[in-house]
Amino acid sequence: MKLATSVISAHPPVVLCLLIASSLPLLGQPKHEAEIRFLCFAPSPYTHRHDAMRAGFGIFLRLTRLIEEQKAAVKATFYDAVPAVSDKAKAHQILRGAKVLVFGTSTWSQGSPYLIRQFFEYVGDEYLGGVAVTAWATAGGSQTGGEVTIGDTLRSAMGSGASVFTLGQRYMVFTTDERITPEKEGEFTLLDCWFMDQFARNLLLVAMAGLDHDRAALLSKTLRVKHQYYQDFPASEAQLKKEFGGLQAALNRALDPESAEFKALLKRLTLY
Repeated sequence: MKLATSVISAHPPVVLCLLIASSLPLLGQPKHEAEIRFLCFAPSPYTHRHDAMRAGFGIFLRLTRLIEEQKAAVKATFYDAVPAVSDKAKAHQILRGAKVLVFGTSTWSQGSPYLIRQFFEYVGDEYLGGVAVTAWATAGGSQTGGEVTIGDTLRSAMGSGASVFTLGQRYMVFTTDERITPEKEGEFTLLDCWFMDQFARNLLLVAMAGLDHDRAALLSKTLRVKHQYYQDFPASEAQLKKEFGGLQAALNRALDPESAEFKALLKRLTLY
């Protein structure tokens, strides 16, 4: 009691209030920086291309831009998760500490490839309560199992206690092969890039709002994202080109694993 009394008597009430306030976080700001962590399982065991990684980086690049624009207390990291498939310690390590986990993989035979299945077998004893989980996938065509791959991933995460979410009424599947448009196999369209941006906005909303419905409703207006995504389709291809032409070109040039663009993406990977 003497210590408490001496502290109070040594500082006038106004000064004491300032001392207390300085030790508390600012209103509305989290004490700690939230992390959105991408875990990517690539290349495809079928095509041997890194389509899933390139799609994930498209989302990641839009997300990092949004974080900067919003000055959000959020950081984004991107891991090549393949080394963790044969290392239990690494597998557990990359699941811990992030508020949002985003799994990415290709599709194999209308379902999940072995890489991500083996990963979840390794970490079946890891409790993911309190963590939000979502996923993206690449697939040859729109009816070749990409939605099954994402469903498998989300159900595996749910089995470990995670809270899972999607971009409202859409699974984040990017098709890269079965097409009659001019794009080559493995290339992304401008509309793909628009969806990458929409998904990035949704990720940031979840990281900032958590399960706070009122805060999420406000952020959805600020971040311009909604579950009925189709209500906000771009008005024209010219509009898409203006906003996402650069991203599309970079991702498509990165189709070549020896390209400067792909090597630049690899430099953004987080090291274990």
